[in-house]
Amino acid sequence: MRFGLDYAGGRPGGAAIRAAGFDFVVRYLSPGGPTLPGKLLTPAEADDLRAHGVSIAANWETTATRMLDGYGAGIVDARAGLAQVLRCGGRADRPIYFSADFDATPQDQQRINAYLDGAATVLGLANVGIYGGFWSVSRALDADSARWAWQTDAWSGGNIETRRNIHQTLRQQTVGGVVCDVNVAETTDFGQWDYFAQEDADVTPEQDAVLRDIQVQLRGPGLAGWPQLGTDAEGHYLTLVDGLASALTRIGELEGECVELRTEISELEATTADLAAQVERLNGRHWPWPLSLIEGPATLVGDRLARLESLLSDLPGLPDRGAGMRDSSSSGALESRSSR
Repeated sequence: MRFGLDYAGGRPGGAAIRAAGFDFVVRYLSPGGPTLPGKLLTPAEADDLRAHGVSIAANWETTATRMLDGYGAGIVDARAGLAQVLRCGGRADRPIYFSADFDATPQDQQRINAYLDGAATVLGLANVGIYGGFWSVSRALDADSARWAWQTDAWSGGNIETRRNIHQTLRQQTVGGVVCDVNVAETTDFGQWDYFAQEDADVTPEQDAVLRDIQVQLRGPGLAGWPQLGTDAEGHYLTLVDGLASALTRIGELEGECVELRTEISELEATTADLAAQVERLNGRHWPWPLSLIEGPATLVGDRLARLESLLSDLPGLPDRGAGMRDSSSSGALESRSSR
């Protein structure tokens, strides 16, 4: 599986396509007129796509129901399409997909197949492909009027043509300012111009499947990023690599914030220690200088005097201070009565 785009409203450019995670395009070989100025693949665009490693597959479509014009129309369109392929540096041995861009009925299929048979006289049956919904594609393959299939989800009713080479999903993505349809290549060779058989020589189908799975895991479904990882400045979902880079950036920011917090904590600890020392000094009894020089001895003497005073009342032979006061009062009273 590879993921690619098709577009007709502009030319996003190889750099934008690769940056968006896609590596192939299916491009139109016919002009779109004033309403679709970017529909036609030009030599300059093809060179730009190749320079950025974007593979190219080709499609011919003028109007949605052009294939109903039958055999002769197929010859005319195949000749014009091949000429444009060669003009853009493509190869004559690569397929062109012709579009049945409508909900074709079984009755329509006869003329569609006739159109493809006409194209085969120019390109060879091995290089004839069809674009359309499930039934028109399946019927053309069954009739061996086409060998390549580009199935769109439109007009398919949820059915899958297992022989398809490219799957056009209903998902769209804006790339380089151009609205594009998202496609999935489901075979290694899906008609791209830069395909050569030796590309498969060193990779088995199982290995290719593993590599594609790794690609999806890294870049997300459709290579459009993982919604779970958030978005970038432009609103695109982040890939696994982008998400890891974002996480590492945030970790670096948090580490810087931790350093700042540690610095603030150290400053607060130093300030707290200073305040504690000041509180301890303020809570103690301190004499002003120079009296502070004898503060220690004076405090010691005061403590000893207080201790001595508390012991005096316990010494034998000393009068009780309260009793003495009472005796003095009694003596005074007697003396007063004697004098009277």
